[in-house]
Amino acid sequence: MIHDDPRIEVSRRWVVSDVFDRGLPPHLAWQHDNVSEPDWKLPIPSECLAEIDAAVQTLRAHPVPTLVLTPAEFAMPACRHLMGRVKAVLDDGVGFVVLDRLPVDRYDKAELTTIYWLLSQMIARPVAQAFQGTLLYDVHDTGQKTSTRVRADLTNEDLSWHTDYGFNHPPPYIGLLVLRTARSGGESSTASLLAGHETLRQRAPALLRRLYQPYVWNRQGEHPDGDPICSSNPVFSATTGTVRSRFNRSLQPVGYRLVDQEIDAAGMAALNALHEVMSEPGKAIDFVLAPGQIQFLNNTRVAHRRTAYEDYDEPDRRRHLVRIFLRDEGRRSYMG
Repeated sequence: MIHDDPRIEVSRRWVVSDVFDRGLPPHLAWQHDNVSEPDWKLPIPSECLAEIDAAVQTLRAHPVPTLVLTPAEFAMPACRHLMGRVKAVLDDGVGFVVLDRLPVDRYDKAELTTIYWLLSQMIARPVAQAFQGTLLYDVHDTGQKTSTRVRADLTNEDLSWHTDYGFNHPPPYIGLLVLRTARSGGESSTASLLAGHETLRQRAPALLRRLYQPYVWNRQGEHPDGDPICSSNPVFSATTGTVRSRFNRSLQPVGYRLVDQEIDAAGMAALNALHEVMSEPGKAIDFVLAPGQIQFLNNTRVAHRRTAYEDYDEPDRRRHLVRIFLRDEGRRSYMG
């Protein structure tokens, strides 16, 4: 039915191959006890901070809009070296990094965002995060509740395990700059989806196979008028020995309802099983992000979540993060 419904955009980007007779490398399918803090938390060296300060001082004297800036306009060799280390961890290590940290008492929000924009481009090209072309996306509570067309990141609700933008052409890398934190709550966690893959391969291979088959995803209204309102994609795909993943179990049941279908029992059981495995003790790394820290994630291998939070009343103290999508291939537009 998925292939015959004009309301569903069918993706054939990833060719599925069999990976059930072999395991995935432990350094990719990691669990909590396989990882230590130096594997993912990188201090920003003083040489890099000096280069950053020089760039900010230049921009204070010669202002230029953030979105037209590139790292090539500044002498930042130490920062390039640091971001090369970040990319190596994203590609070949645990798949997530927390940079610790930019001095929030030295720069205002706009300057911190500009620094983030420059550093992020040393990983890959920024691309749009919304249909209208948003390149830097503010993550904060707007007072709304999650709905068909309201993203959960615009609420203060609990965000369960997910990767970003699984209903279209996901960016391989995402970043989060922390400008302000909430009064309470908002703790972060990351976990390897490939570890979840391996656990299901051993415990419930039939459910894992279902995750390699297509699901209907709600596109949350992020598409041109007249385009299909849903997409069709599996959770796991394998090409040339590399398993990629996209996961957000809240988008599939809504997607099926939008096209007047009901998700199959095996499909829902597989989504729930993966979520439960990811939530088991010993699977995740939990931490509290601090103002000035920057988190980068490999969006094809690592899932993240956030607990609900209570915010401050004063507007400038309210929780505020800035997200970026990074992808070198395809168009820079939201559709990819």
